[in-house]
Amino acid sequence: MDNHQQEADFQLDKDLWEAAESLISTDPDIRENSLNEIKEIDGFSESPLIAYLLVSRINEPDLEIRYHLIQLLGQLVDYEIPGEHLSDQALISAKAALDLLEKDQLIRILEVAESYISAEKAVCNILKLSSYAGVGLSGIVNDRKLTVSLRQQAVFFCGEVGYLSSRPTLHNLVQRVEKTRTRPGGGSDRKKSRDEEFLYPFVISALEKMKT
Repeated sequence: MDNHQQEADFQLDKDLWEAAESLISTDPDIRENSLNEIKEIDGFSESPLIAYLLVSRINEPDLEIRYHLIQLLGQLVDYEIPGEHLSDQALISAKAALDLLEKDQLIRILEVAESYISAEKAVCNILKLSSYAGVGLSGIVNDRKLTVSLRQQAVFFCGEVGYLSSRPTLHNLVQRVEKTRTRPGGGSDRKKSRDEEFLYPFVISALEKMKT
């Protein structure tokens, strides 16, 4: 390798490192700009560190920045369309991080899907890489403290991705709703029952998708 190539590689590493540092800035404007800077750096998708960092920033507090981050990450792991994708090592790094997603991080992802319809495909691509997210999504489906619309998003992606681990949770919800319907009056005024009645058709749809 000649000196010119060494200098170019050094500058690339320096630019990438500085952009990565900016991604964890306390200033949202700097964080937003860093995403654009990272995308402009040739070879950024080959870096396992950048792949891991992008996953770690799923907890980004600013919803719009989080949306752009989810879109970028979703595109990087979408191998069905031409474009820049994570290298093999970077993909391994991203998957390792995604396998560790916790409930709070899944909620952050679902908030993006709830607010931005265009994020659906990217969210699917990301969740497909997380082997254990079905368990976390099941917990969100059952969490009555969360909004019913967020729980509905969890139901949708359980079916869309095909998390078989979520089937017991979805079946239990169906049974509760159908049992409530058989009571005198055919339902309940309790918020819990109203929410589950709202979720019922989405759950049925998700379970049907798991059969295919």
